[in-house]
Amino acid sequence: MLMIDADISNGMILQRDTANPITGRTDPGAEVTVRLIKGGRELSLNAGKADEQGNFNVSLPAVPGGLEQYGLIIEAGGVSCEISDVLFGDVYNINGQSNMELPLRRVYDPLDPSKPFSGKVRTPDCPYIREFRVPIITCFEPGKEFRRWEQGSWCRSDSPQAADMSAAGYFFARELFDRYAIPIGLVNTSAGGAPIEAFMPASMLRELGGYEEFLDMVTAPGWQEDTAKEDTKRCGEYYAMLDSMDTIGERIIAGDYPAGEETDLPWQIKDFSGRVWLWTEFDLPEDVTADDPMLLLGTLTDSDRAYINGTLVGETGYMYPPRYYTFDKSLLQKGRNRLAVRLDIYGGEGGFTPGKPWCIKYGDRLIGLSKGWKFAKAVKAEKLKPAEFFQGLPLSLHADTAPVFGRNYKGLIIYQGESNGSNARRYKELFTEYINYYRRRCGREIPVIWAQLPDFGAMQDESWQTVRQAQLECTGLPNTAMAVTIGLGECNDLHPINKWEIGRRLGLCAEELIYEGGSGKPFMWTEVQCSDDAVMIVFGGRVKLTRTDNSYFEAVYPDRTVTVTAVQAADDTISIALRSGCPQVLRYAWLSGPDSPQLLDSGGLPVSPFVIGLRQ
Repeated sequence: MLMIDADISNGMILQRDTANPITGRTDPGAEVTVRLIKGGRELSLNAGKADEQGNFNVSLPAVPGGLEQYGLIIEAGGVSCEISDVLFGDVYNINGQSNMELPLRRVYDPLDPSKPFSGKVRTPDCPYIREFRVPIITCFEPGKEFRRWEQGSWCRSDSPQAADMSAAGYFFARELFDRYAIPIGLVNTSAGGAPIEAFMPASMLRELGGYEEFLDMVTAPGWQEDTAKEDTKRCGEYYAMLDSMDTIGERIIAGDYPAGEETDLPWQIKDFSGRVWLWTEFDLPEDVTADDPMLLLGTLTDSDRAYINGTLVGETGYMYPPRYYTFDKSLLQKGRNRLAVRLDIYGGEGGFTPGKPWCIKYGDRLIGLSKGWKFAKAVKAEKLKPAEFFQGLPLSLHADTAPVFGRNYKGLIIYQGESNGSNARRYKELFTEYINYYRRRCGREIPVIWAQLPDFGAMQDESWQTVRQAQLECTGLPNTAMAVTIGLGECNDLHPINKWEIGRRLGLCAEELIYEGGSGKPFMWTEVQCSDDAVMIVFGGRVKLTRTDNSYFEAVYPDRTVTVTAVQAADDTISIALRSGCPQVLRYAWLSGPDSPQLLDSGGLPVSPFVIGLRQ
């Protein structure tokens, strides 16, 4: 028997200039040999022995980085395994939640040819950027850590499967590869909806405090299995009820419309759960050749099915993905065409997200779909209690991601924080403890770089501002850096598509912190001078104030918050006039959606939102 761990496989990238563990399972006590091959020539022969459980770990000696391909031959118990297309470069663990997990296929813009990904979904063409996507397996057994990943494979960014690579991760890697011509490997342990506590062990959560009751519940034997079974039954019954009570859906699909209410998009409804049908008709011009048609519906809450001329062209089971539905051109006919959308709403309100495109795209032409809709309520129901989202819970991903501590990485890259908004004031403590824990397990002060939350205009509280401030304050930890991302978000989308610039800024942080030997710290103010009628903010280098008619600077007094005007006093100084004496706090860009950065550093990158305490 010889079983190699999943990330030790064809196409892998290993960390250059350091020893790398080659791991797997074989017969207990068996001798294991690992040969490193290049161009048919054996470069090294390394040996070890499996332990009593059959686990082995053979150390491969350090190899310089480069674009040359290597191979491995692993032998044990008379069985041999050959691994090909091995590169040595820089390997990063990329972690976080959905905005790190978000694949390349989700960040193209079919309507804007100026974007890196537009028109048809396509993939990059660089064979030296590769990702190993760790399968998401939740586990709540206290003390449990997976020893290995038994599933998964390396994906080259020039392969057809590359559309499923992390977009932020790919553009981060591309920035580094284009500058240093070193292969970049990404081990992706991100999971949508994961709070930072999801990656922490139970013992650590108990020590932090506040999780005792929760841990007692989720670590009880059979809790996850029983909960999943109950959720599947309950949700299945709900969906079946909607189907059985829907008496108008088949008629609408066939074009036999009931009486409906007129509306335009964006259509939205409140105080309603259940099923709604919406329909409209559109004309296809006679002179059109409808090559590669696509239906664009933006994002919808919650799940939808879309039909053109009676044929299903796309469906999505939850609210976040953009509805870019491609379909065969034979479904369209010259002249009048029918479009019907079935929308299931579970939480009491739903509809089409404002500000999104609604159209049929064919070639370079568009048919707008915002006008002339009708809708009818098919089934009114109680709210559906959502199924437990296991990966969104503390502890859930610790066992699954524990194998990272048995590998060598150049650094840890994190894009996370959205799911900690409900406990934002504790985020600095939690994020700090996670970084310290990760480093203890790695046995060194590994570089850690993260993306600060970008702008998102849908928040009604101060949770995102609070998380951003916590992320900024965590840059006080040694050997860390943060990419400032305000201006790259979207007011109506938790998942902004501009991952190319977010990835590039993460790459710039790595260049400064890891490759160039700089501090990696974000550009910030270094001195504040305050009097009753003015505040002078001095920065550690040149700063540019792009506009003065802004609302991004605020003075906070005990009884009120007022907008104040900032002016550029010198290349590295901003002056703010005060009318009500020196405030307790001065803050910049304290908004969930600061979409127009007004302070830029000398490189044209935005200065992080910040809060300055001025007096007690």
